[in-house]
Amino acid sequence: MSGTSKLFASIDAQYGSQISSMTEESKMLVGLPYLANTEHLIRGRVKARRLQTLYNATQPTSALDDATAAFNQGQTVMSEDRKRLLSELLETSQESLAKVEFEPPLWVDYGSNIKLEGAFYANYNTTILDCSEVRLGDGVLFGPNVSIYCGTHSVSVKERKEGLERSLPVSIGRDTWVGGGSIIMAGVTIGVGCTIGAGSVVTKSIPDWSVAAGSPCRVLRTLSEEERA
Repeated sequence: MSGTSKLFASIDAQYGSQISSMTEESKMLVGLPYLANTEHLIRGRVKARRLQTLYNATQPTSALDDATAAFNQGQTVMSEDRKRLLSELLETSQESLAKVEFEPPLWVDYGSNIKLEGAFYANYNTTILDCSEVRLGDGVLFGPNVSIYCGTHSVSVKERKEGLERSLPVSIGRDTWVGGGSIIMAGVTIGVGCTIGAGSVVTKSIPDWSVAAGSPCRVLRTLSEEERA
């Protein structure tokens, strides 16, 4: 049995006596098999798709004259329209997004399960399937085409034929840089101060202060005390 299958079995056992009283969303957030095509979850995904479509059509500033002011504030990507739409998409205040920049296009499943802990920058074409919580630490940076896949399925064909899906949370520690084209899989935790090389497929958790790369992603070395700043 694979590590993920063992984890699913453990989750099933932990919540076995509660499943009958749980909503599909509650099941989704803790890693139980759930039905995604319920009214509440469909509404959540439709809302996200509408907002991200609007977000992806926005301009970085409302006028050329605004570019100087944005530069002086240290933020050259986020117009007022983008801040407003992103706050709706992530269901958070505009004030909490003061140091957050997403270059369009941005693609999410729900948006509401993305938790930003401070400054954050994502280059073009970020995809976050946030069926579970995605926690992004202060100072995290994404290259272009980075994907986070919380959503997954069991290897059980029976479970898939019943229309059931699975999801596991993802966490990325502060001051971590994820190189372009990387894919971070369900259930992964990346520690503090890591560098993930471009094109990596991160299938297992990465400890603090690691330089890691590859498919599957492996730790190449650990930062020295001096490099940790």
